[in-house]
Amino acid sequence: MKLRVEPWRIIWRFLITILVIYALAAGGILLTFIKIDSTTNEIIWLPFSTYHYIIISLLLAIGIGTFIPSLFSYYYVVEDKYFLMKKYGKTFEFTYKNIEFIDIDESKRKKMVIFYAPTCGTKYLLGDKKGVLLDTLIKKCPDIMSVEEFRRAHPEQRY
Repeated sequence: MKLRVEPWRIIWRFLITILVIYALAAGGILLTFIKIDSTTNEIIWLPFSTYHYIIISLLLAIGIGTFIPSLFSYYYVVEDKYFLMKKYGKTFEFTYKNIEFIDIDESKRKKMVIFYAPTCGTKYLLGDKKGVLLDTLIKKCPDIMSVEEFRRAHPEQRY
């Protein structure tokens, strides 16, 4: 069964990342718009040139070009003994028998899937629309520890 990640989760994650990148790029572009006169130490604003329009258009094209594929290339495939996470062209496989702990309360509150497996550590996965992945993990993982057991068994792990 193929499960899509909730689109708003991807949009928020993407917007935060892009805003940080664009803020840094805008600072660099802003430096090309100003010039400091060496005799009077005044800031002189340069007019827009074709070069500036090309840079701004290129940044917008890169942003849109990475955003649209990210909506369609992030999903989960649930099988009988494992589930796959396909994320931006990479595939990650998680077997149900290796998952030792699922933080059910926090997962439901944040609409995510938070679990611990010794092979990969603590994982925070974006939730699907209907919460099917979390329900599947709760049903199919055979040896789930309680919070107290997990803290005793793995005191160094933080979830």
